[in-house]
Amino acid sequence: MKLKDIRFLIFLFLFALPAFAFADNTGDRKDFYVEKGYSLNDKAQVSATLIKSPDRLHFYFENGWWNSRTEKQKEEIGSILESLGSEFNSKIYPTLTSTFGKENTPGIDNDSRITVLFYSTKSSVKGYVRNIDEYEKTVNPYSNQREMVYINADLITGSFMKEILAHEFMHLITISQKEMRIGVPEETWLNEAYSEYAVTLLGYNDQENSYLKSRMETFIERPYDSLISWSNAQYDYGVVDAFSHYLVDRYGINILIDSLKSDNIGIAGVADALNKNGAKESLPQIFTDWTIASYVNDCSLGANYCYKNKNLTDLHVIPFGNYLPFSGESTLYLGQTMFNYSANWQKFSGGKGDLRIRISNPSGVDMSVPYVIKSVSGATSIGTIKLNGQEGELIVSGMGKDVYSVIVIPSVRNGNASGSEYFYSITANIVNGDTQTETNNNITLPFSVEKPLNQMNKEELLMVLIKLIIYLLGQGKLHI
Repeated sequence: MKLKDIRFLIFLFLFALPAFAFADNTGDRKDFYVEKGYSLNDKAQVSATLIKSPDRLHFYFENGWWNSRTEKQKEEIGSILESLGSEFNSKIYPTLTSTFGKENTPGIDNDSRITVLFYSTKSSVKGYVRNIDEYEKTVNPYSNQREMVYINADLITGSFMKEILAHEFMHLITISQKEMRIGVPEETWLNEAYSEYAVTLLGYNDQENSYLKSRMETFIERPYDSLISWSNAQYDYGVVDAFSHYLVDRYGINILIDSLKSDNIGIAGVADALNKNGAKESLPQIFTDWTIASYVNDCSLGANYCYKNKNLTDLHVIPFGNYLPFSGESTLYLGQTMFNYSANWQKFSGGKGDLRIRISNPSGVDMSVPYVIKSVSGATSIGTIKLNGQEGELIVSGMGKDVYSVIVIPSVRNGNASGSEYFYSITANIVNGDTQTETNNNITLPFSVEKPLNQMNKEELLMVLIKLIIYLLGQGKLHI
C-alpha cells in the first residue's frame, strides 16, 4: 500500500468515522457525567443501563437505582416507558418542533434519538439539561456528546412525567434554536418561560390537579419574586409561569416563537417579538399591566387586566395588609427593596377621612406605581401615581365612608439589569379625618348603661362586656 493511501485511511479514521452513529442497544451500559450539585450524594458520574429505546428516545436508568427495584416494579416502569415513549412520539415531539423548531438533530452523536437518563437526584430536582453535552469533549471534557435529558428517577411513577419530559425537551429546542444558531445561550428566565408554556401548549394543564396549578400555588406564595433574576428557586418558576401565560393570553404564542428566533436574548428578544407583532405597548408597560391583572384579574375592568387562560381565571395575588386606625392620628411607613422586574402589592384599609400616600424613589430607577381603589359599593377603579422626579403622591377621599381599601403596586423596570436591589418607601396617613376618640354615642347597646363607655373604669367596662355576651348567647347570636 502506498504512503498516500495510508494517509488517506488515517484521515478517514480520524475525521470521517465520527459521522457514523454508534447505535445504543437495549442492555447497553454506559457511564454518564451528571451535574454534581443536582445529584444525590453529590456524584459527578453515574453508570446506567439502556432499558428501552422507543422511537426518538433512549431510556437509561442508573444501575444502582434500577437494581434496587423489584421485578414487579420493573414491569410497571416498563409499561410507563412504553406509554411515555408513545406520547413523546405522537404528541410532544411533533407539537413542540412544529411550533418552535427542532432540536439539534441528528446532533453531535449522529443519532436522531434523544437520551433520557433517570437517576437519583436531590428531591428538589425534577429534571435538567446540560448545554455542554452538545459539544465535543475537546471543547468540554465533561460532555456526554449527545442530545440528552436528565430526570429524577423517583418521579417515574409520579403524576407529571410527561410534563417534565416535555419541559426538558423544550430546553433542547431552545439550545438548538438560540445557542447553536446565534452562539449565545438564552437568559435563564426566558429559557424557562418557553419550557413552562410548552406544557400548556400540549394541553396538559387542562386537568384539575395540573402542573400549572402547582406552579401558581408557588406564585401566590411569593409573587414579589423577580421575573429576570434567577436563583433556581421554585418561586422563580411561579413568576415566570404566570407572566408567560399573561403574555401569550394578550399577544398570542408568536410572542414566544419570535423571541426564540430573535438574534437578541432576554428582555431585548421579547421586545423584538413585540415589535414584530405590532404591539403598541412596551415590555415595561406590559409588566405593569400584568401586576394589576394578577390582583384584580377582571376582564370587565379592561382586556389588559385579566388572564384569559381558562385555568387562571381565579388567580388573585393576596396583597400585604396595612391597617390605619379609625380614630386618632397615625402614620404608616414602609421601607422596602425590590429587584428589577419585581413588584409589591400593598393594601391600605381602615382610617376615616382622606388617605394620603406618598412614594419615595431615591434611586431614580424606572418605577411604576399603579393603584386600585375598592369602594364600599363594590366598584373598582384603577390609576397610576405619577412620580415627579423621585417623589409621588396620591390622596383618596372618603376612607371609612365610600372607600373600603386602596392597593398600591410599585414595580421596578430597569432595562435588562438583574441582581441589583432598589430601595423605595411608602408613607400613608389620614388627613382631614376625625381625630376625636369615639364614645358610646356611636354604639347602640341592647340594654341601658348608667354612663358613657369612655367614662367607665376597667371593672365597669368588664361588667358591660359580660352582660353583652350573656345577651348575645341568649339571642343565639353567639356560640362558644
